[in-house]
Amino acid sequence: MSVLTTLDPGPDTRPIYHRIAGALRSGIASGRLRPGDRLPTIAALAAEYDVAPVTVRQALSVLADQGLVQARQGSGTYVAAGPPRRPQLALDLGWPQLAAAIRGNTARILDAGDVDGAALPVAAGEGTPAARYRWMRRVHADPAGEPYAVVELHVDRRYYDRAPARFDAGMAMTLLEELAGPELPELQQGFSLGAANAAVAALLRVPTGSPLGELRRVLRRADGIIACLTQGLYRADSVRFGATLRRPGAGDSAPGP
Repeated sequence: MSVLTTLDPGPDTRPIYHRIAGALRSGIASGRLRPGDRLPTIAALAAEYDVAPVTVRQALSVLADQGLVQARQGSGTYVAAGPPRRPQLALDLGWPQLAAAIRGNTARILDAGDVDGAALPVAAGEGTPAARYRWMRRVHADPAGEPYAVVELHVDRRYYDRAPARFDAGMAMTLLEELAGPELPELQQGFSLGAANAAVAALLRVPTGSPLGELRRVLRRADGIIACLTQGLYRADSVRFGATLRRPGAGDSAPGP
């Protein structure tokens, strides 16, 4: 049985060599292809994916540029020892530091439409809905084009209408900070754990049942109006959270005489 990952089903507008690179990358990340393993020959990969050899060479070039594989003259192509880890988003970043951290990430819309504020899925204490929202369900990808989250977001139309094309393809939090930062002083977020169903697993290029982080964010104006609400399923290897907890009184200076 092949150790390679098959190409994902469903629509994908990326060039075929990027899809092949992603499939091989998934094989490396899952451990099916281990550091030091020799990849099949270009001819064998071309036959496996039913493409021309030049397409395989393009895919291997992408992986080599990312430090994941190494070509050895006269020997073949090998999985690099200690390939670099997937970039991780630190969930404990402050606001607006988060906006800067995700700049450069991209989005691919799966579905979109307009939603009345009364239908916003808001929980108690999260704020007051605006009149109208632009709703989008999207796949978010890092600057290298690797998908890391499936996200549903609602953006207040008063902000979305300022730059609709940029909101469609970019990170909403980054754009909101750029367009209206002083109006948006507070970001609330909650995090829990879940697992990928078949549909989400296909979009994120992970096996069904893989662990996911479930992240919910609410960005509010100073008057409590919700500017943006997002609910996302994130690959577990794409996020991290850290916090320092102190016992009350620990480290306090001793009282003076």
